Amino acid sequence: MLLSMKKIKILFSLVWVSAWFCSCADTDEIRKPLGADATKPGVVTNTSVVNFAGGATISYSLPADEDLQYVVAEYVINSTSKQLSEAKASHYTNKLTVEGFSAAGDYEVKLYAVDKSDNKSEPVIVKIAPQAPPVQTVFNSLQLGVDFGGLNVAFNNPSEAKLAIVVITPDNNGDFIPTETLYTQMKGGSFAARGFDTLSRKFGVYVRDRWNNYSDTVFKEVKPFFEKKLDKTKFREYVLPTDEESGYGWRIPFVWDDLTNEPGFHTIPLSDRDMPIHFTFDLGTVAKLSRFRLWQRQGDWFYKHGNPRKWTMWGSEKAPNPDGSFNGWTKLMDCESIKPSGSPYGVNTGEDIAYMSAGEEFVFPLSAPKVRYIRMQIHQNWSDTKFVHFTEITFWGDTK
Repeated sequence: MLLSMKKIKILFSLVWVSAWFCSCADTDEIRKPLGADATKPGVVTNTSVVNFAGGATISYSLPADEDLQYVVAEYVINSTSKQLSEAKASHYTNKLTVEGFSAAGDYEVKLYAVDKSDNKSEPVIVKIAPQAPPVQTVFNSLQLGVDFGGLNVAFNNPSEAKLAIVVITPDNNGDFIPTETLYTQMKGGSFAARGFDTLSRKFGVYVRDRWNNYSDTVFKEVKPFFEKKLDKTKFREYVLPTDEESGYGWRIPFVWDDLTNEPGFHTIPLSDRDMPIHFTFDLGTVAKLSRFRLWQRQGDWFYKHGNPRKWTMWGSEKAPNPDGSFNGWTKLMDCESIKPSGSPYGVNTGEDIAYMSAGEEFVFPLSAPKVRYIRMQIHQNWSDTKFVHFTEITFWGDTK
């Protein structure tokens, strides 16, 4: 007997609804967490500790639980804050590192094994004894002295820790406020807080790390040396017979036109000449130089092509030897352009671009003599080829 069309539609709907419920039931079953339980995993065992500056590495044996997910450490990094810090390590390894401790001393770390159901084991307490953290050792190395326009700060950072070294000085209300901050990971160096009059002024310096641990503050009162930006209208090209020639219409006077865009100075790539190459110019006045700032060729050229990477600054107070030799020149300083991110050639981060767009600054040693003539000796560009280009250079110093 044939079914009516209406009965066929009803039968089809019932079959479809039944299949849908079965499907949902199957899906709900599949979506249930695998291995969900309320059983705590076993604890880690056989712990051992290797302490280092500001932290420790803890090794251990994992429990035998098949659903083990990771091991977590909970600890407090300083005595003033009770906030817990945390470090995790997956079940594929048998050690983890805890760091950020504010001072040398004895600390307790609680280790928990955690399974795939987020059950935590009973804690295992491990005692560690980190050595003095970099925020303290770098602070202890600080040396403060007078500089052009302000304070000079020298430091040592042997562990190459990521730190901020902060200079503070009173504002008009007498409140100490930050005036200069150096973010560094270098092994050591110096920098200056500048822009101040020659009147006696008090400065303070402290060190901060990425866990917001602070050192004490050291203070020093200094009378900054006089400093001014040199008048670029007095600069002149000074060509000597051994100097490198310019090319492509990019002549050396373009590097003191107060424009950081193109053109600048560009030498001709030569396959028959080895580095270093050099060129000379006249500042137009005798000065004890404090610092200079150099702008690379910008845009896609940052940290590439002919932009200078390593070079030496030479100076002379008297007119240079006309034969183009280095007789009578005094070495002022070696310079190296630094990419803050350390990323590979051709890869520039936002930090890299901002740093170079502002011009890269280099500080002359306080022992450098007064000079009038400058010779730049280029040892290496960023592409390891035999030419150089850059767009602007500015000098500061005492012309009195």
